[in-house]
Amino acid sequence: MRVLCACEESQAVTSELRRLGHEAYSCDLLPTGGAHPEWHVRADAVEVAKLAWDMVIAFPPCTHLACSGARWFGEKRRDGRQQSAIGLFLALATLDHVPRVAVENPVGIMSRLYRKPDQVIQPWQFGHPETKATCLWLRGPAAARADA
Repeated sequence: MRVLCACEESQAVTSELRRLGHEAYSCDLLPTGGAHPEWHVRADAVEVAKLAWDMVIAFPPCTHLACSGARWFGEKRRDGRQQSAIGLFLALATLDHVPRVAVENPVGIMSRLYRKPDQVIQPWQFGHPETKATCLWLRGPAAARADA
C-alpha cells in the first residue's frame, strides 16, 4: 500500500509501515528527524496529499485545537491561528480521492466543529502508564472494521 504520513517529521509511523512492507513516506514542513531522508518529503502536506495515495495518516498540529489550550482560544481566534489549524485539519480529513484516511489529534474542538472521532485511545491501552486521550477520525474500509 502507498501511504503518506502527513505532518510527521519523526518517521516513527513511516518506519513501522515500511517494516511491514508498505511504500510509506513522511511529509512535513520540517526536515526529517528520522533515519531515512529518502522517505521524507519536505513540503506542504495538503499539497502532497493531492497525489495518488492508498492511505493518508495525518498528525496535524494540535497546538491551536486541543482543549488543553482552551484558555488561549480567544487570542488564537482573533489572530487567525485557530482558523488556520482548523483549515489544515479539515483539508487532511476530507481527502475525497484517498480511499483510507486516518487523522490523529487529542481531545479538542474538532469533535464539535467537524464530527465526533471514530475512536478514542489511551497510551495505557498499549502498555504505557500515561493517560492522554487521543482521538482518531477514520474513513475507508478499515474504519468499518474499527468497531468490530
